[in-house]
Amino acid sequence: MTMMIKQGTVLENNKGKLLISVTRNEACGSCQAKGTCGQKEETIIEVYSTDNIDKGDKVILESHSSDITKYSIYVYLLPVFMMVVGALLPNIFLKNTGYDINLLTLISVVIFFAISFMIIKGIDKNLSNNNVMKVRKI
Repeated sequence: MTMMIKQGTVLENNKGKLLISVTRNEACGSCQAKGTCGQKEETIIEVYSTDNIDKGDKVILESHSSDITKYSIYVYLLPVFMMVVGALLPNIFLKNTGYDINLLTLISVVIFFAISFMIIKGIDKNLSNNNVMKVRKI
């Protein structure tokens, strides 16, 4: 199983909730899309840890790439899937009712989009307890 390893600096420790600044890794330097991909020089990551880590400490973040891929699918594809479902349902079940199908479709898409964000928020809340990303002090 492939591990993703990043190095960062702790910006803040609020009772185990760490804000960590992670800079681009060396792989970005040789990338063809360098400078055009929209990747920032620095990314702020929020991680939970019970270790004794203070502001300014250098840390290593480790995670399985399969976990990152799985959660990326939730974040990017779930809203799209839910919007498609929201668009299809009124067209299937309310087609010949005499209601304005376009307005009902719009309302349904917005509702299903909001539901997808609630699901993602729930997944995010569970992630804080699962330690998907491990933090080690250097």
